[in-house]
Amino acid sequence: MKRAIFTVLSCAALICAFALPSIMAADAPAGDVFKGFEWPGGKKIVASFDHANHKQDCKVCHHKWDGAGPIAKCTSAGCHNDFKDKKGDHSAYKAFHDKKATTSCLGCHKEMKKGPTKCTECHPKKS
Repeated sequence: MKRAIFTVLSCAALICAFALPSIMAADAPAGDVFKGFEWPGGKKIVASFDHANHKQDCKVCHHKWDGAGPIAKCTSAGCHNDFKDKKGDHSAYKAFHDKKATTSCLGCHKEMKKGPTKCTECHPKKS
């Protein structure tokens, strides 16, 4: 009897840990594809991001969003608007490319072991 209760509780915990965040996540705007931004002096094509293909809580990436008001761009003033620094907290580069942060594109893809993880997979060279 104790083993059955333990099994049921373990299954419920796993469902809550993995399934509920996807179910509870805000619906991504239909057809909303983030086209990136032209990097000052950039030589590569900007990456695009299809919100509908990334089913997760918006606050994972939009970490300063209060959950109610409009979502500001990552490169808004005071957030990740430094295009020169690659390592600081306000670095635009680090916001998308930090290998260790699960809130960055590259860090999330490395942790999940799926999606693009090489530069040219997101940024093909301009012809």
